[in-house]
Amino acid sequence: MRLNQVRVGASRAGCLTLLALALAAADARADDAWAGGYVGLAAAYSRSLISGTTVKADGTVGASATNEAANALQDEAAGLALILGMRKHLDSGLILGLEADVAYLGHEARNENLINSGPYTGQPSATLRYETPWLSTARAVAGWSFGDLLVFASGGAAFATEKVTRTQYQAVAGTSLTAAAHSETDREIRVGYALGAGLEWRIGKPWALRADYLHVRFPDQTFHFPDARGGAQASFTNVQGRIATNDAHSNTVRIGLTYTFGNGN
Repeated sequence: MRLNQVRVGASRAGCLTLLALALAAADARADDAWAGGYVGLAAAYSRSLISGTTVKADGTVGASATNEAANALQDEAAGLALILGMRKHLDSGLILGLEADVAYLGHEARNENLINSGPYTGQPSATLRYETPWLSTARAVAGWSFGDLLVFASGGAAFATEKVTRTQYQAVAGTSLTAAAHSETDREIRVGYALGAGLEWRIGKPWALRADYLHVRFPDQTFHFPDARGGAQASFTNVQGRIATNDAHSNTVRIGLTYTFGNGN
């Protein structure tokens, strides 16, 4: 009888010990400020670069078309980014997660093809305006925490909507000026990749200061302007069309706050 009582007591003690260990582990995980879902808002500063070539609609090279090509057009912009993510803290210490963001940056670049001879010298023959107001990414994230500091790197896909507007000019008879005759707009969704790195500093549950860097690159994208003319003067009656092909990339720095909905918050 006594042996059975000892066994029962030992079993109960073992169960209580395992339960205590499980609760301790659960409490430790629950106290993990780097696990769970999070949302962030950040101020962003971005620099973009657009480069490419332009040809006539039939694919042949022409002087006016070549001069309209995006030639390392640069732009700087500032805006806001909304960040959403989910993180899991592995027993090894590695932190893995998924993160998505959307940023309003308002990138805009402009290229002018100016007439270089004759009475209309210096006047525009055509202008192209490149607008990329929004940028979004979806990335896998891996990091490591050092107490209140989290260091991470990320990589994934990038998306942007780009609008290119081409304005055709025509010489005004009896003057030395040209005037806008008509405009064409083409919109395309760009898909590329994004690489990033950053850190977060916990300033008290559930808040953290965040700073990160994103490099985004988009491959060649083609834009069509079927009503483009040969020029603004005599060749204005020559409908040539344009095919503009360009790539784009940007470098963005963001600083903001995150709020974590983890178990420990």
